[in-house]
Amino acid sequence: MNIVYASNENYARHMAVSMVSLFISNKKVLELQIYVFSMGIARESKKGLDEMAARYGRTIRWVELGDIRKRFDFDVDTRGFDISAMGRLFVGRLLPENVQRVLYLDCDTVIVRSLESLWNRELEGKILGAVMEPTIYEPVKQEIGFGREDAYVNSGVLLIDLKQWRDTGTEEKLLDFYRQRGGSLFACDQDTINGALKGQICFLSPRYNFFTNYRYFSYKELVRYSRAYRDVGKKEFLEARQRPVIIHYAGDERPWIAGNRNHYRRAYEMALAMTPWAGTKKEKGRELYMLAYHLMNYVTVVCPFIRRIISRSFGMKAVEARGSRREDKICKKEERIQVLLASFQGASYIREQLDSILGQTVPDIQILVSDDGSTDGTREILKRYEEQYPGRVVCQHRTEAGAYGNREGRIPAPAMNFFWLMSQADGDYVLLSDQDDVWDLKKVEKLLEKMREIEKDGLPALVFSDMEVTDSRLEKISSSFFTYSRCKPRRLSLAELLVENPVTGGALMMNRPLVELASRIPQACFMHDWWIALCASCFGRIVCVPEPLSRYRQHGGNSLGARKAGSLKDLRERQSRKMQVEDNYHRIFWQAQAFWKMFGKKLQPRERKILKAFLALPGRTPAGRFLGILKYGFYKSSWFYTLAQCFTMPR
Repeated sequence: MNIVYASNENYARHMAVSMVSLFISNKKVLELQIYVFSMGIARESKKGLDEMAARYGRTIRWVELGDIRKRFDFDVDTRGFDISAMGRLFVGRLLPENVQRVLYLDCDTVIVRSLESLWNRELEGKILGAVMEPTIYEPVKQEIGFGREDAYVNSGVLLIDLKQWRDTGTEEKLLDFYRQRGGSLFACDQDTINGALKGQICFLSPRYNFFTNYRYFSYKELVRYSRAYRDVGKKEFLEARQRPVIIHYAGDERPWIAGNRNHYRRAYEMALAMTPWAGTKKEKGRELYMLAYHLMNYVTVVCPFIRRIISRSFGMKAVEARGSRREDKICKKEERIQVLLASFQGASYIREQLDSILGQTVPDIQILVSDDGSTDGTREILKRYEEQYPGRVVCQHRTEAGAYGNREGRIPAPAMNFFWLMSQADGDYVLLSDQDDVWDLKKVEKLLEKMREIEKDGLPALVFSDMEVTDSRLEKISSSFFTYSRCKPRRLSLAELLVENPVTGGALMMNRPLVELASRIPQACFMHDWWIALCASCFGRIVCVPEPLSRYRQHGGNSLGARKAGSLKDLRERQSRKMQVEDNYHRIFWQAQAFWKMFGKKLQPRERKILKAFLALPGRTPAGRFLGILKYGFYKSSWFYTLAQCFTMPR
């Protein structure tokens, strides 16, 4: 039995859950080979998965996809879906020639019974077998040339006759179909498989790919959505609902999201406890949405007509949103770039910053703004810009959304506002912006150029620049923030970043993988940019552009601001703010502890050792701290501050 998964680092945990459930439910299967199409899965995650498989007497063969976009000879727009899912289109060339039959599984599946009956299923001369998805939106079917009565399948579970796949040139047919539709479809690979292989798909029982939200649909209701579903049969559907073989968490009610009430969540939770990710906390921030979604499930049982209305309304919005994203890309023929601007009481300066971003040499940058309740006219200014630049300036205030509430003491309000914006961003490249800076008009162009140089294999990447320090009137104080603050931008190892951060939020650019990695809210962080730098250093690449690309305005309202480090004034102020220094140390160690809790199991052994040693420093004597600093390299930008840690660090 040959099983195939495709995943990136973000879905490695869910893939582990699916794998361990596969191993447990198929202990009697003598030959079970796992292939994983990897798109930048971290070494530590691979090691954990290999060790997990070995405990069950199984092995994993890793197939690194690299930059999958290079496998297409045309532009590809997945409309928000992760491109790693497209790996299944290349299954014929990626697997050994002697592999002639495979079962592809999505990472968000759990196997609760033996797969032998599925593996031995005859495909009736068809290229692959899949399960019907009758509730797919009608416009999606129309886009691939399907009529209302045509059966549409879900690609989360595919039983593939790989010999026939290769012999009939299926890969070429899939790519041709996708190319003819401009390299952009609502459900990318799934739409392509349906459209290109129409008439060549064997329909499998729903028990082999049971969507968890279908528990609340009646058989009659599903037939109302698609009359082709009558071929399934009511008895077979009811059996699938009661005794599924493969559970697919395909709806929004995912078991890894806090507040979910998924009827089948225990299957996921039990399997998670047997993976290297055991104990991982559920993702918070959508509890109210989970409650509303679950209530809608019961509405489906009582009054399915209301569910149809809601589904069509929101479904069409999703289709249109992804369609408009496609049109944007077709028009621009460029990556989608977003600037996230968090504002509060910024009326005095925010116009200049907005103008400097809108005037960038890279065209059509979108500015996503969240204001934290300003009362000085900032909101009115933002509203005018939103009206003047529709689609380019978009306000999504966290205070109005009622999400990402303040955690003062653990996460500063500005940082929480940026975490909110990161959760809303969908750009290929994302920059952060303070409300009071002014950017060089070529800033985005230069950071993007460096970003393209360092991006590799879909890994997280961060680029940041120097800044010119100015006063409130933009009069120069120093031509270099790095020089002014005695900051050394090459100090980017984990040990160095744990004690000091050279990356300023308003000077950085992230790629999509880093946004997805760093946007999860930690239990604590000193500031959002420090947290982002730690993520990039441990799991990807981080590079500095030494050129000042913005003017960093200093005034009485800065959240942190630049300080001339090492000056007599700075040393005197440091003595006078002893309590603040102690508080800063507490926040630094809270951040390190939060990083350990979120990523400790995914770190390399050396990095894990460094982080544990750092967390142990407060409990040591000054002499012990000094030895620890020397051994692990917890150096600050000057020897004075490095030695000061031994005495000023609170126990």
